[in-house]
Amino acid sequence: MARHQDNCEICRRLGDAREGRHAGLIAELDAGVAVLGDSQFFRGYSVLLCKTPATELHELPRASRLQYLEEMAQLAEAVGRVTGCDKLNYECLGNQVHHLHFHVFPRRGSDPDPKAPVWGQMPAGASADAHRFDPSRDGPMKDAIRRELSTIRASSR
Repeated sequence: MARHQDNCEICRRLGDAREGRHAGLIAELDAGVAVLGDSQFFRGYSVLLCKTPATELHELPRASRLQYLEEMAQLAEAVGRVTGCDKLNYECLGNQVHHLHFHVFPRRGSDPDPKAPVWGQMPAGASADAHRFDPSRDGPMKDAIRRELSTIRASSR
C-alpha cells in the first residue's frame, strides 16, 4: 500500500493556498481546499485537495471522510452549474501523488472524444501550454465557481 510521500506536491499546494500564493484557489473549506486545475483543456476542471495528509479515503476518520465527500459533491455541483457541462467525471487516483485529492472534470458532447477518459485527451508538450491555468483568462471561471460554491454551501446549512 502506498504511503504519504516526503516533499508532497499536495501538501505544498495546500501551504501555497493558505499563504495566498495559489493563483487557482477557489475556496478553503472545512476538510479540503478547492482549486482550479493546472490544465484548463476541460474548462472548469477543478481539484479538491484533502487537508488531512491521508493516502486513501478510508484512512480519514468517518466524520472527516463524510465532510470531505460532501465538499467534493458541492464543488462538482458548482462546476456543473457554472460550466453548463453535459456530464461530470470524478477521479481519485493517487498513483503518482499519495495524498488524497479528487479531480472534477466538466465534460461536453463537443469534447474531442466525449466517451473516452480525460487523461488520454489532454494535450502534452508544447500543445499543453495553451491550456495551462492562466489567471487573466481563467480567473473569471474561478471566481464564478467560488461564488456558486458559496451559494451551494450556504443553502445546505
